[in-house]
Amino acid sequence: MKIVQVCPRYYPYIGGVEYIVKSIAERLAKLGHEVTVLAGEPNANKPREEFINGVKVIRWPTWSPGEAYHFPRKRSKLGRLLRKLAKNIDVVHIHSIHAVFTIFSGLTIGNNVYDARIVVTPHYHGSGHTTLRRLLWVYWKHKVSALLSGAD
Repeated sequence: MKIVQVCPRYYPYIGGVEYIVKSIAERLAKLGHEVTVLAGEPNANKPREEFINGVKVIRWPTWSPGEAYHFPRKRSKLGRLLRKLAKNIDVVHIHSIHAVFTIFSGLTIGNNVYDARIVVTPHYHGSGHTTLRRLLWVYWKHKVSALLSGAD
């Protein structure tokens, strides 16, 4: 199967989501699946590709103020990449509902996938840890709901 996982950041960044995505991706690759991880890359200027332990990793530039939100840069170019990926995948697994990068990617792929299954693991940690983040959640939860309503 062809599987794409989308996450805010990927190894060598260390965190719970990063560990889980790396573990799933490498195990699936060892089982013979074609696995791609599309990950945000804070403060990068351009996308880059690499292979780590049998997993294709596409690192996409994001702006991540306070290590949060992970806004994708070059959104029109990212949209083209996502539509291209959507044509040839069996499963897309979106990780973390707190990043603009992952929700944008999930909604874009979801609008362009015909046969693929969409899986969402929220890694939810509440509506926000600051007043600003709680206020942003009031708007953001509608985007999250749109993604979840299209998931399998």
